[in-house]
Amino acid sequence: HAAVTVPGVPFPIEMPAEQYASVFDPIDVLSFLAARTNRILLGTSAVNVLYHPPVLLARRLATLDQMSQGRLIAGVTAGWMTEEFLVAGIETPDIENRFADHLSALRAVWTRDPVYYEGAYYTIPTSDIEPRPFRPGGIPLLTGYATHAGLRRAARLGDGLHPYRNDFEQLTRELGIWRAGVESEGRDPGAMPVVLRASAKPESQPGSQSDVEPRPLFSGEFPRWVDDLNRLGDAGVSHVFLQFGRDVNVDQSLELLARLKDAAC
Repeated sequence: HAAVTVPGVPFPIEMPAEQYASVFDPIDVLSFLAARTNRILLGTSAVNVLYHPPVLLARRLATLDQMSQGRLIAGVTAGWMTEEFLVAGIETPDIENRFADHLSALRAVWTRDPVYYEGAYYTIPTSDIEPRPFRPGGIPLLTGYATHAGLRRAARLGDGLHPYRNDFEQLTRELGIWRAGVESEGRDPGAMPVVLRASAKPESQPGSQSDVEPRPLFSGEFPRWVDDLNRLGDAGVSHVFLQFGRDVNVDQSLELLARLKDAAC
């Protein structure tokens, strides 16, 4: 990370880590993949929705859901980085209330005809807005989080949970908090998917931190990954996707995922 000073901005701008300096737009990439596949699920992890006008984001996601015939997993989160909000034209975000308002506007676009929505931050005048998602009722919104406040927000607003964790004990604690929050809202957490994103660090050197306990999920020798997957299933995680480092190429990552799938079946 590095900070730079920009004329007219009253604070140093933090530059992203190198791996985030060039990132393809996820919805465009998934649209490309939708045209080349017919079975795999297509997911975002996760779209910072507050950087996008809700009508435009709703139409883009609905288009992708139509093109993939209902294969979209919509991971969403509020965002947190001051510089990114500044670039998006949001100078002082009220994250809690703006995020709730944005998700309500998305759902209005997908489920009402004609669309009309009036919230604290977003207003949609009576309009015909197409396309609708492929699935009746709209696209489930799986909510990511980074803090306890975000976890409580996910319990209140989301249709499922999207953690990014490699610490199993921390994850199980947070799942308990989330489930209690969902139940307090009068909803059933057992009916909601939990899609875990985790970093994958295969075959570390003997004696490294990942080979001793407590060991991060999906680190160390490959046979331990199967145990990790089984533990996550017992904890109520319904879907796992792994993020490999830049030192693992696409072919290697696909081979490891195929081995993991075969071992888990």
